[in-house]
Amino acid sequence: MQFSVCIDSLFQGQVTTETFTHLKSMGFDYVEWWLNEGRDLDALEASMQATGISCHAFCTPFISLVDPSFQNQYLEELEKTLVISQRFGNPVIISQMGQATEESHEQQLEYLAAGLDRCAPLMQKYERLLVIEPLNTRLDHKGYSVSRSGDAVAVLKLVDSPRIKMLYDIYHQQISEGDILTRLQKYLPWIGHIHAAGVPGRGELDTGELSYRRIFSALEGMGYTQKVGLEYFPKRPPFEGLQMFVQRRET
Repeated sequence: MQFSVCIDSLFQGQVTTETFTHLKSMGFDYVEWWLNEGRDLDALEASMQATGISCHAFCTPFISLVDPSFQNQYLEELEKTLVISQRFGNPVIISQMGQATEESHEQQLEYLAAGLDRCAPLMQKYERLLVIEPLNTRLDHKGYSVSRSGDAVAVLKLVDSPRIKMLYDIYHQQISEGDILTRLQKYLPWIGHIHAAGVPGRGELDTGELSYRRIFSALEGMGYTQKVGLEYFPKRPPFEGLQMFVQRRET
């Protein structure tokens, strides 16, 4: 199993060639980040090329897909994001779905499916994978439109595109609904990326109630072949926590 380090959560986006050199020496070949806006993409690209680090994923701007009045804007920004992805070669584009509206939940899911239908040709054109991310609404994202993985999968079944899947964030889904291993097994065909962090607290993977050793072993047994993004907020110095993660993986 291969892992992608989120440079925004671990390093607050403040990375240099030395950062990537250190990651590479520890066995990490992939990174990911949130938004491209406000980022020095030239410097980032140069550091990655110098060290052989690859980008696995980044986000498209956070524009609502459950409110149809924003869908044209969403598509415009998505294509701009896809153009940048050609530069960095990342196969995955991460998308949020937007805050809930006054429409019924069922209606919002219908709007979401319609919006994703419009995204599918773009994803095919650029040969990229769009992953929609359910987020927990209990603690971190009050009022977000989709918190449960089953709702996301129901929409993906309607859209029925191999270029659009779900980002299953283990931290968020443990808070939202639990039953992590059961849901990973059930929804595996619709999962295009996974995020991991300790629960509670969103720290290093060894700081919470979940056994990530068991989760990763189960994923390997299920035949999961995509990356797992380390998207946590470190309680220790970042490289100290990463080194402990590597050591645990090796034992």
